[in-house]
Amino acid sequence: MILSAEAVQKRFERRWVLRDATLEVASGEIVLLMGANGSGKTTFAQIVATLLHPDRGRIRFEGAPLSERRRAARRRIGFASHRPLLYLGLTPLENLAFFGRLSGVSDPERRALDLLSRFRLSEFARTPIERFSRGMLQRVALSRALLADPLLLVLDEPYTGLDDDGTATLNEMLREARERGAGTLVISHDRERLGTLRTRLCGMESGRIVERGA
Repeated sequence: MILSAEAVQKRFERRWVLRDATLEVASGEIVLLMGANGSGKTTFAQIVATLLHPDRGRIRFEGAPLSERRRAARRRIGFASHRPLLYLGLTPLENLAFFGRLSGVSDPERRALDLLSRFRLSEFARTPIERFSRGMLQRVALSRALLADPLLLVLDEPYTGLDDDGTATLNEMLREARERGAGTLVISHDRERLGTLRTRLCGMESGRIVERGA
């Protein structure tokens, strides 16, 4: 099992956002998590991606407690959210090469150029991303998540701003990740974009995760 989250709880001030959220993601799975705004989906994603600490609960990554190997896990978890998490004053190539070096990617510039090519951004590789549209920023952010061929992908609303071409490219890369044994957690309001790629459908309801089948 790549990811095992059991009874995860998180509170902000007096409000419990997560209440015993439990989910497993195995090798080759693409799990779609849906739910209303404010139901706790993004908070859960940030905890799994090591950006937030849970208040209670247990999370295991590759069978070991995530709390004991947080730094190492970050190199094996690819995360993208509705916020680009990029340096706006840098170019896509500079951003991706920088994050690639942090993740231990061999030849990060070559890997960056390959991803930018697949997302049809080669001609903008050396353009500061502060000039980019929302959709172009999203393609760079997804490239960052995919940089190190992560074992676990956590994608929060990954289709935001993507046109049909961008959606097709992302789904092709999710299919490739599944084939190499990665696990993927996709948080999205739009189940049609992911289509038949998903292996399981779950819902976030009042801070708990409910299985809804395939």
